Amino acid sequence: MSCCSSVHGFAWLVLVHACFFAAAQAQQAARTDPTEVTALNAILGTWGLRASPAWNISGEPCSGVAVDETDVDNNPNINPAIKCDCSFNASTVCHITKLGISSNNFTGELPAELGNLEKLEQMYIISSGFSGPFPSTFSKLTNLRILWASDNEFTGKIPDYFGSLPNLQELRFQGNSFQGPIPASLSNLTRLTSLRIGDILNGSSSLSFISNLTSLTVLILRNCKISDNLGTVNFSKLAELTLLDLSFNNITGHVPQSILNLNKLGFLFLGNNSLSGSLPYDKSPSLNNLYVLINIELWHMLLLCV
Repeated sequence: MSCCSSVHGFAWLVLVHACFFAAAQAQQAARTDPTEVTALNAILGTWGLRASPAWNISGEPCSGVAVDETDVDNNPNINPAIKCDCSFNASTVCHITKLGISSNNFTGELPAELGNLEKLEQMYIISSGFSGPFPSTFSKLTNLRILWASDNEFTGKIPDYFGSLPNLQELRFQGNSFQGPIPASLSNLTRLTSLRIGDILNGSSSLSFISNLTSLTVLILRNCKISDNLGTVNFSKLAELTLLDLSFNNITGHVPQSILNLNKLGFLFLGNNSLSGSLPYDKSPSLNNLYVLINIELWHMLLLCV
């Protein structure tokens, strides 16, 4: 055999091996982390549900709509729903990053196994019928960016560990049965852009924890049993606020000029508190919607709409 023939033969052999290797890789699709598969199966078992065929087309949780561009947020036929990220370990491992639990007739507490979905980034638990306290295992969800848990029957206190979840950007606890006070540890959540808490049953809360939340664009603390003075907060540090709702509390003192000077603030709700004095005359041009119900000694309740 000539040298030239040997080279061609070797090249052909390399090409064949490369083809087989590529085919093997193609057949070895990314698979869901087995710990998360176990956790997900336990969660669905607790709820008496099976994985939707739409996102479990191959026996793998991270398949079908779980990995394509389908919008599962507004699809009642895929509920509960998950989304996955399959880029881990050179695209061989998938992690569940999103879970859409809403408008179901669940009962009982959230399964502790939810805390084992440690790569979870988004969780939506809305009008689902759950009750009881949040499980302590949620403290492991350090990748969580968005948590909406509204209009359920959650009880107990909002756990302190939420202040230790460094990536939280949106947090909603409205329409539940939580007890106060609002944990001061939430002051650690400097990445929060939206905080909505409402309908705290009892226990007096302070406003001081919001002073560090300088990334907030939306702050709603409505009917939260807050007993504090607006002067305890330097609102000039909250320069990104577009909406501020502190209504239906027991907040006292004057309305500081620093609130009305916020350049991006478009909506301000301070109704049903124990505020006193008169409003500062000057306000930011962006503040077109101002609703203040002021309690002043010897005065009747006064509704001001500016």
